[in-house]
Amino acid sequence: MSREAPHKSMGFFGMYMDACKITVLWKKLFSQIVLATILPLTILYLSDIQISKFILGNTFQDNKRTKWIAFGITRFVYSILILIFYLFSTSSVVYSVCCFYTSKDPNLKRVVGIFSKVWGRLLVTFLLLFFILAICTTVYLGLILLFVASFHGRKVLAFIICLTIPYFIVFLYMTTVWNISMVISILEKDYGRKALVKSMRLIKGKIWVSSFIFIAVEVIFTGMSIGFYSMVLGRKKLNLVGKIFVGIIWYLLSAYFLHFYLVIQAVVYFVCKSYHNEDISNVAAHLEVSHESFVRGNERV
Repeated sequence: MSREAPHKSMGFFGMYMDACKITVLWKKLFSQIVLATILPLTILYLSDIQISKFILGNTFQDNKRTKWIAFGITRFVYSILILIFYLFSTSSVVYSVCCFYTSKDPNLKRVVGIFSKVWGRLLVTFLLLFFILAICTTVYLGLILLFVASFHGRKVLAFIICLTIPYFIVFLYMTTVWNISMVISILEKDYGRKALVKSMRLIKGKIWVSSFIFIAVEVIFTGMSIGFYSMVLGRKKLNLVGKIFVGIIWYLLSAYFLHFYLVIQAVVYFVCKSYHNEDISNVAAHLEVSHESFVRGNERV
């Protein structure tokens, strides 16, 4: 299979096919990454409701204050673990795709080790974009509540529709920018606001195809999450053994799909780079320098 960089004219199905090709060609490496980083992330994500129900329903029944304190601490620890595994998984998969396109042959130790070099940049970019989306959502919900409190009837419905359409467009655009910014923060030296600006520039000319790609994977992953909650955590006619078996299958499927999402994220970045005729041969060069320095230092020791 070819390991050439993606062509700038590559469209919706072309990017998906390239992501599938990379996954199949490096199935051993990606399977190791899935088991090491993405599967724990998936288990945490899908078990969120069950963990919350257990704490609120089965702990500290006689002390509500203690129960809510325990719930708050658990939510904080849970959020930190989700964030760590998400950044860890993203850096490992994105760097692996970069190695594919730049004709390098990494091993698991090397791609996992990249996280220690980029976690700070990734965290800054993630928090910045999360903050922007949180502000947009807060303003959107605040305007709706204000209008609902002031008016009634058809005016409220018309206002919600008129406000939801631009909000959805902005949210979709910022989600696409978010995905590309995370890749930039790993493979380039820019992060935070600079990664945000560079991402906006890169997706010009590819904004529609990029947006529809991310919409498709988000819809599929949301559907898989709903299916998990319905079949494993819901009141379906499955005994305990059946729920455990279905749960394991669902965890593995979700983990591999999340891996595919991260691969397609990197593929979209490289297609956008190609579309703007930017050289990808020096992408992640700063990571290579750090790695070589680390290796030489160990050899001296």
